[in-house]
Amino acid sequence: MSRPSIRAILSGAALLSAFAASTGARAQMALPGAVAPAPAGAVAAPAEGSKPKPRATVAPVAPKLPSEETIVGHVLHQDGDARGSIELQRRGGGALEVARLSLVGDRLTRSGETCRIEVSEPLPLTPRETTSGLRRYEVAFPACPFGFDALDGAILVSSDGKACELKQADCRADPNGLWGMGADEFDPKRAEEMLTMRARIEQTVRNDFKALYDRIKSDKAQRKELVREQAGFSARREEICRSYVQEADFGYCALRVTEARALALGTQLAIGFKKTAETGGKKKR
Repeated sequence: MSRPSIRAILSGAALLSAFAASTGARAQMALPGAVAPAPAGAVAAPAEGSKPKPRATVAPVAPKLPSEETIVGHVLHQDGDARGSIELQRRGGGALEVARLSLVGDRLTRSGETCRIEVSEPLPLTPRETTSGLRRYEVAFPACPFGFDALDGAILVSSDGKACELKQADCRADPNGLWGMGADEFDPKRAEEMLTMRARIEQTVRNDFKALYDRIKSDKAQRKELVREQAGFSARREEICRSYVQEADFGYCALRVTEARALALGTQLAIGFKKTAETGGKKKR
């Protein structure tokens, strides 16, 4: 009996390999309703019905107030000018008070002449509730009553937009405006940083305004009031900051006033919209 040749054996092996490959191919044929296997290394798409659930809405949180320590023990200058200044301190019990106050104005009897009012005795401060989210204080100074909102390293003073006439001192002074950094405190290296911060805060103001508008848009009266406030904000900021030293280079005053607006909008987002009294600082010219 003749033995099969090596060539014949190899040919038989080749046929078996071909048959196995053919069988595997048939086994991988798509059947009705079957899903083709993903190629090696591919990431399979999630099956329908397994879409991620929407996240629960997170209630807005009122923004953090500026620390009072940024205004305690520092000399704050009106419009950044060295003439008018105020310094705050804490009494023994921790309450804030005015340690020193200097107001500069015009003589009542001699037009064009400058006058100065110096107050060296402590003046008590009374906290007041506001809808702006800022800490507000009234200054117990009968000759020239005024209040201020505590900002970050500055205060925004308001006295109903009126200047004070101190007849005994023959002086008319206007305390309204921003009291903060003096001209010699500005660092040219920080100019770009401060302008960038202002742009970022302005974007926050726009975002919070839109979010608050969407929340109250069904209430026509509230919506109208919010739009009125926002429309008047830029004009008030310009009026407050137009006399601040080096404002064109640093935008310091505008930054602080814009931060106050952002805090007011953020607070209203958290606790609900309420009519906000116009921020002080307007000046009589």
